[in-house]
Amino acid sequence: MPDRGTPSRAPKWVPQRPREAWDLGSDGIAKHVRRGKTARRIDPSRRLKMDYEAFDLFAEDGVRLDAWWVHPDPVAEADRPDDGLVVVMHHHYGGQKATLLSWIHFFHRLGIPSISFDARGHAASDSSPPGRGSFMKRRQDARAAIAEARRRGARRLLGFGQSQGAAVLAMALGHDWPDELVGVVLDSGPAPDMSTAAWGLSGNLLGRNKGDTLARLLLAARILPGTEPHKYPPNLWWALLKLTRVPLLWIHGDKDDVITLDWSRTWFRSLRPLSFGRWCSLEVAGAEHVRTLQVAPGQVEEAVGNFVAGLTS
Repeated sequence: MPDRGTPSRAPKWVPQRPREAWDLGSDGIAKHVRRGKTARRIDPSRRLKMDYEAFDLFAEDGVRLDAWWVHPDPVAEADRPDDGLVVVMHHHYGGQKATLLSWIHFFHRLGIPSISFDARGHAASDSSPPGRGSFMKRRQDARAAIAEARRRGARRLLGFGQSQGAAVLAMALGHDWPDELVGVVLDSGPAPDMSTAAWGLSGNLLGRNKGDTLARLLLAARILPGTEPHKYPPNLWWALLKLTRVPLLWIHGDKDDVITLDWSRTWFRSLRPLSFGRWCSLEVAGAEHVRTLQVAPGQVEEAVGNFVAGLTS
């Protein structure tokens, strides 16, 4: 995680209350790191029966990323125009490509091939080099996936990102601006600034202890330094501003307490007028963080399906 600290215990000389709060944060960090670095034993062919290829991506700084190329459903592909559309996908922070399987399967059924990968420091990918784990630095991962999509013949690119993976993807697309970009789908994020992101992430790491305000404040303060918080807003907002030139679908659940609906809606409402009708949104009732598709599959699939159909019209 972008945390310069470690899950260390507080010294014994620290007063009991802050010591307990600090240690709760350390427990959350340790659990999060252990879960995030454990690759799930599942792949697109198991249960979902999708044809795929496992391969390695390499970011510009040499970090190896474990990736999947998932072929489209042959029947759905035959019904789609041969427009060279490929979706590049980035999972949420603390997730991995396996957590995107429901979305991968959806795009597969639409007849669209996809590239997904474990971000640096996650699951089967290499750890991030020291000082290379902030969201701005991690956009190298998305750039590597975009380059691979081109190598595999993509003539049109659709970006899909979840939570802070949405921030990384938006930064990569907005700043580098691939000529092939035709649309973007952002689910459950991104947070408009790093302080709200750190607060939301700290609550997620604390789990049932997220109501402990002191523990959450201390943990958020430990997360912030490694994220380059002063660089995050200008990098994100400039990228989103540039993305007003393409269609964008923003999806968010009203029960999200990691990146709340109001926090994420800040950038969407501010910048949408500049898109001249290219941006649209879907707010999903009852959906928690990165659970929009699982909570309302029919509603979400219809919205994304219509969005994708509009890209080819």
